[in-house]
Amino acid sequence: MDSNNKQRRLPVLAFAVLILLALLLGGFSLFVGYNKALAPIEVLREHSAWTIHLPVFLGRFIGWAELLAATLLIGGLGIRHLARAGYFSAIWITLNHMVAAVVHVMHEEWHTLTQSAVVITLCLVMVALYRIRASGNHAEGGN
Repeated sequence: MDSNNKQRRLPVLAFAVLILLALLLGGFSLFVGYNKALAPIEVLREHSAWTIHLPVFLGRFIGWAELLAATLLIGGLGIRHLARAGYFSAIWITLNHMVAAVVHVMHEEWHTLTQSAVVITLCLVMVALYRIRASGNHAEGGN
């Protein structure tokens, strides 16, 4: 196997990891964003949504913004012109989860922090990979 083939595999593998992370985290963001945007406040409280600590209109806005970001995140995988929007959506989703973790700590909701740590770590990897995609440095074949 020559070195050129080895060099080509890494970007394809990285793109596959990006697809997996974007679908996983985008799907999660669609789910929680939908709930933040539309679920009754009692349901959000029951599931420890961080937005219950905000004014309702702001929590709802964050839910709708999360839905939009998740849509662009997933869309940027298949539509090359949306890659930059997908990248900024990945950043926004990551920052959203970081803010959520801080709010949970402020309200001593310790049970949420394991999930936050895992999601934020995966988001940071996704942002790094999406940055490469959005910059135009991609593997052959349109990745």
